Amino acid sequence: MIKIASVSALLATGAGLSACGGADSPQAAFAYGVASGDPLSDRVVLWTHARFAELDLDVPLTYQVATDAAFTQVVSEGAVRATAATAYTAKADATGLQAGTAYFYRFKQGGNLSPVGRTRTLPLSTTSLKLAVMSCANYPAGFFNVYAEVAKSDAELTLHLGDYIYEYGSNGYASADAAALDRVSLPAHELLTLADYRTRHAQYKSDPDSKNLHALKPMIAMWDDHEGANDAYTDGAENHDPATEGAWRARCARHDVCGWLRSP
Repeated sequence: MIKIASVSALLATGAGLSACGGADSPQAAFAYGVASGDPLSDRVVLWTHARFAELDLDVPLTYQVATDAAFTQVVSEGAVRATAATAYTAKADATGLQAGTAYFYRFKQGGNLSPVGRTRTLPLSTTSLKLAVMSCANYPAGFFNVYAEVAKSDAELTLHLGDYIYEYGSNGYASADAAALDRVSLPAHELLTLADYRTRHAQYKSDPDSKNLHALKPMIAMWDDHEGANDAYTDGAENHDPATEGAWRARCARHDVCGWLRSP
């Protein structure tokens, strides 16, 4: 069985397990690693980002889930595409898995391989479950040391209670030490458009401790206010000025991060 430390070391470098391709076969980069989440007893959602350098083309991918690190015992696989519409991210619902079981997973673009991740399904029933619970991860405020600790812990699942990102500009809340830490928020302005939110998510996903955590532990994530704007409510937010930022509902609709505000 592959050791978690070896997977962690691979992800920390940002490298993938790649095969050589021909000059006419461009290889996509898996710049943000891999992730899994929302596990059920027979399935789990897999995620990656794959993009060709300087080529705005769809990236056809195959996902694989195996019981062994060498992927000689593949138990679930299928096709998925990373497209411009999803900012070259791809998600797959890997089905047909056994309850309460640990698995290895990866994505393939021909012979080009993503980093290898670890995940697990939920048990059908249990008297206990080891969860690591996290919230309020503000990139410019400091390093994600908690993510590093959770990644090497014996937690079976991670639960993120929200504020996975913060929407403020680069001089916003808790940014006093950001320049010294080389963690200045991108983009520099407050998040308003879909492109803005995608850029900020990409910055958070580029953090090595974040990549390592996502690769090694399945995450169940939920909304809080900073996924949209601080102190959000049905018709607005403390950190939203309709006079300069437009209608609140329009802001929500543009990036679709206010689903938790919708009426039943």
